Amino acid sequence: MRITITVEEPTGDFQKKLLALLAEHTADIEPDTTWTKERAERLYLALPTNARRIIKEAANRGGYVSADDLRSGEDSSLRGHSAAIKRAVDRGAREGWWPDTLESPVQAQGPGFGKVVGYLIPEDFVEVFKRAANKPSQDW
Repeated sequence: MRITITVEEPTGDFQKKLLALLAEHTADIEPDTTWTKERAERLYLALPTNARRIIKEAANRGGYVSADDLRSGEDSSLRGHSAAIKRAVDRGAREGWWPDTLESPVQAQGPGFGKVVGYLIPEDFVEVFKRAANKPSQDW
């Protein structure tokens, strides 16, 4: 059984009761963590140019793009480019575009502290973001 519930602007009392009911059945609840076509397109269009480029390049290359392929020069920085993606994901959850269970579709790859060596889109999301980056429709 699959039940999808959307509640827009619930009263505080209703929200409290609904969350209490859901808490009683947490073993049977599976959070929505899927980037759909509509969600991917909405996220892509909400991003600044540099963040869009990360998604487009990674998706078009099968899910991974090296930082060197994104840098315009040897000393150019990618600092903050992927942070815009995380901020847009958070904003989308606040705006109700998708559930807050969705995580950023782009993961920075690197040794930890220091320069990022590349960006990865998980395999499950590559095609949906490739479609979003190459022909976003705004049909949501």
